[in-house]
Amino acid sequence: MNRTIGRFFTPVLPGLLALVAPAVLRAQILETETARLLRKGVLEIGSNFEYQTSSEGHEAALPFALEYGLTNRLEFLLEPVAYTAIRPRTGPRAAGVGDLEATLTFLARRETRGAPALAFAAEVKFPTARDTIIGTGKTDFAAYLIASKHFGRVDTHGNLGYTIVGRPAGSQVTNVFNFAVGWELSLGPASEIYGEVLANTASVSTPEGTGPALPGTTTPEAPSGEIVASLGVARYVVGALRLSVGVSVDNNSAVLLRPGLTLRFR
Repeated sequence: MNRTIGRFFTPVLPGLLALVAPAVLRAQILETETARLLRKGVLEIGSNFEYQTSSEGHEAALPFALEYGLTNRLEFLLEPVAYTAIRPRTGPRAAGVGDLEATLTFLARRETRGAPALAFAAEVKFPTARDTIIGTGKTDFAAYLIASKHFGRVDTHGNLGYTIVGRPAGSQVTNVFNFAVGWELSLGPASEIYGEVLANTASVSTPEGTGPALPGTTTPEAPSGEIVASLGVARYVVGALRLSVGVSVDNNSAVLLRPGLTLRFR
């Protein structure tokens, strides 16, 4: 899956980098989970800037990801959102830190010639957002089945997930199924093209709102049913410096631009 990232990473990050060798710093380019887990002792840290615009207004976010290989089969991922701004054309606005997600992924089976790699993940979303326009204020729990398979130069990934949604007082929400398919096409040692399709069922029976929740109604941030398609490109431009940029469009015609930055240390 935030608000305390600035206070946390400034003093802690240098120590983490010093303790872990080799360390890798990179931006996550796919929302789709993969069974390509980090090897033991490898650390990845990434960030993207997300800007979304639609007929209803615009949003911006600055998510981070800290991923660490506990063993060759077990990986821990921490995803805070340092800043989120929601600016609808009408109705109240909000800005501040977002929710924090923590995920533990286990590689159950490595890829073979005839079968994909399989992994299982358990995720907890902690309600660190202070505004109900940004977050629900409740803890969510999710589980994922993840498969990854190479087909020549294309690395493909598929997810099936289920989220137990926290229920704010007076709200009407249901649990959510999540689906994702992603791919990465290698263009050589320095470049790749990537894409994905994400979908989830609705946790509410009405569209998302922009104001504070009223008794007996849904919470504004509770997700509605959504389908998102993305396409992007990533390239190492100078040594270990990697740049990426992706564009996403959802079923409500909202367009999201997602540039990212990668630095790699071996």
